[in-house]
Amino acid sequence: MLPATHPVRVIATFAAASVLVAACSSAANVGSAGASAGPIASSSAAAAPTEIPATATPSAEPSVDLANPVGIIAIGHSGLTGEGTGAMSEPRYPNSWATGTSPDVNSVYLRMIGLRPETKGHVSNTAVGGAPASTLSSQARAALAKVPAPALAIIQTVDNDIQCDAANVKEVGASLADGLQVIHEASPNTKILVAGQLGRPNVSFVNDLVAYDPNQKRALTWNDDCTFFDAGGRVHQAGFDKLTQAIDAYEAETARVCAAVPNCVTDGGVRRAWTDKIELFSADYAHLNKQGQAAEAELIWPVVERLLGG
Repeated sequence: MLPATHPVRVIATFAAASVLVAACSSAANVGSAGASAGPIASSSAAAAPTEIPATATPSAEPSVDLANPVGIIAIGHSGLTGEGTGAMSEPRYPNSWATGTSPDVNSVYLRMIGLRPETKGHVSNTAVGGAPASTLSSQARAALAKVPAPALAIIQTVDNDIQCDAANVKEVGASLADGLQVIHEASPNTKILVAGQLGRPNVSFVNDLVAYDPNQKRALTWNDDCTFFDAGGRVHQAGFDKLTQAIDAYEAETARVCAAVPNCVTDGGVRRAWTDKIELFSADYAHLNKQGQAAEAELIWPVVERLLGG
């Protein structure tokens, strides 16, 4: 996945699905789509907590039966907003792999309706492009205001916080812990899924990408140890390895934090095994197009189905 600093960086990691553009903040503090400085999956700038958008799909009358939770919420960054399926840096919530209403994507939300018809209308997605982990708590409160007792909460974070040396890994873990606490205290029977990074930096994919679009070599060359290419334009294998190690460190921390919260699980490495394909990306190579969103929903659904006991 490529770091946010460079759209392509998120690719390798967001798998690269976000195209590594945001992964190493030491590279240049950029959001997934090219900001320099850290985030991987979001090309759009993070909005302040007060700017958290309402879900594209209005919720039905809020369910407050804590013993029988209904519906789904999603919080995190642009990997959840459907960005990549519309204009550049534009969220398209109906195309979100998690909560979208587009039949072309067949999101987790739509699949849940098939499994549990009462889910229909009980959905809230307050994810924001470029959002760091520190906004998870405020996003969770906003989502729970619309769906107070969801059966499922999906969290996709980390990308926009990734640093090449993983120096902030504990801070990211603490922010996730805060967000998890907000959800669990409000709705203790909600099942929480912390989604991992979509794929890992891959030399073969990056070579294919550069062959497809030569301009991406410059976008994947940074002034840090995670650079994919050295000053001479040669593949820098150590950069792929370094970024992979950093991502693994963040995932280990988020898994540790999740394990301490009842009803919280990770995807168990399902998303880590994702293989990047150019045809699944949008033109920024940092976000998935509609076909990619559909593939992402298909990939994670078995995990969700087991989690919900379906």
